[in-house]
Amino acid sequence: MVARASHPSDSFRPTTDAEQLRPVREAVAVLERLLKLLFPDPLSLDIITVENIVQRYPLTGLGAPALAAIEQSQRIVRARGDYGQSGLAEFHIGLIYLHWDDCRAAANQFALARQPWSLANDVPAMCLAHYAQGLGLYHSYHNESAMLQFSRAERLLNRPAIGAQGERLVALGKEMRPLLLIAQETLRESLWPKEQQSAEVLQAGYLSVPPEAPAPVAEPEPESASRPALRRKSERPEWAKRVPLPISNLPDGISDAPRGPLPGHITTDDRFGWYQIADKKSEFLPAVASGTWLLADREVDDRRSSAREYVVVGSARADLGSIVVRPVSHISAMPYCYLGYRVAEESAPEQSRLFLH
Repeated sequence: MVARASHPSDSFRPTTDAEQLRPVREAVAVLERLLKLLFPDPLSLDIITVENIVQRYPLTGLGAPALAAIEQSQRIVRARGDYGQSGLAEFHIGLIYLHWDDCRAAANQFALARQPWSLANDVPAMCLAHYAQGLGLYHSYHNESAMLQFSRAERLLNRPAIGAQGERLVALGKEMRPLLLIAQETLRESLWPKEQQSAEVLQAGYLSVPPEAPAPVAEPEPESASRPALRRKSERPEWAKRVPLPISNLPDGISDAPRGPLPGHITTDDRFGWYQIADKKSEFLPAVASGTWLLADREVDDRRSSAREYVVVGSARADLGSIVVRPVSHISAMPYCYLGYRVAEESAPEQSRLFLH
């Protein structure tokens, strides 16, 4: 087994045996290296990173002071309206959560990073966000959702590489494709484990045929850099072993899962998000009224606009459109969201015109 290297953030508490069970640090290192391929320029001073938290808050770590600094960084960067920088800021916050073992929160942050990057049409960055979200879900024991994210990352990697963005996608694919393949293989082993015969059943004589001879025990494969970011604790944490709460269809039910307007409907995948029209200031789209619920597909990475399609657009501007919507089942990286529609250009079907009034 490869010993875990010491990390600067370990200074705020003594190193214990439990520290050896924190493979998420490997995932953070891998993601930082991949992110540097796509964004080699120095970071803005307003973007907060793992290193910032480690240096500024050695005693409290990811405590209240650090969380307040993270929220302040989000507000400052989002107010600029630079989608590329907004996605980069959200991604680094995801790395912070992952560094401190809050893997589910990290997965949510990587999904937030993908929102502004999708508005900037930054396909390589969206691809990395899918992979990062898959790692966060894997380390929080959401194997099926993790596999979905890895599949979406693979789909974007297979896109034709064109222009400067294509060069970035090729560079990312060269480094990330082997890691993605290992991640998918590892997940399949968890999703589809081999059948094992229970010792109690064999002793009770329930089988009508003699059991197969036990297979020779293989030597354990030494830990190496061939499977970075994919080691996780051998035992599921206590929270993952608990029996989930029953689902209630009644208002204010005991389940804490995000809900929509349909009775019994619970959000199980981050692909779809519920929105509600909060304000309508003009006659644009007269069939739409205030209070209307919208279910939006947020995975539009490789979809082309066909005919007229309704869209929800995020922005840092408070006056971009007349129909204001608010997300209900998820958090948006953009402070304002508007409803409009887009129409594909006849001369260039891969491009579309956006209408907001």
